[in-house]
Amino acid sequence: MSEGTERKRGGALGIAVWCAMVTAVLVGLPWATSSRLPERLATHWGAGDGGPDGSMPLWAAAFFPALAWVVLALLIVALGRWRGRATSDPETRGRSVPGLVSGGVLLVGAQASIVRVNLDHADWRQAGSVTLWAAVTLGAAVVAGLAEWAVARRGGL
Repeated sequence: MSEGTERKRGGALGIAVWCAMVTAVLVGLPWATSSRLPERLATHWGAGDGGPDGSMPLWAAAFFPALAWVVLALLIVALGRWRGRATSDPETRGRSVPGLVSGGVLLVGAQASIVRVNLDHADWRQAGSVTLWAAVTLGAAVVAGLAEWAVARRGGL
């Protein structure tokens, strides 16, 4: 087996493990803390007063982000494979990985933020604001994506 083939298999395994871990966290986090969460979770906040204006039952708040992640990951991988076949330029290889890293960090951070502001409240309307947590999550996703892009560009992936 050539070094290139081994590298491709290792990269594919890494991508699969990352996608599975993100999915597990997205689904597992709300369920792991369900004893401290209200029956419905605040999942949407308006731009006005910062208070929640939308909710979902626990099962939907756990599975909807996971479904969004699976669709996003499949699209990123499919586009990456298509782009890799469309060009022989080695610079284009590995460019889908930063999208997977930043997308995973963004969704896990959003899920953690939603769970955090809903903790220990009897009703979803009592949940706090996610503005600060959303900004931190967005920043972390950008940094993670840029870091992974730099590694991939240097030939690390």
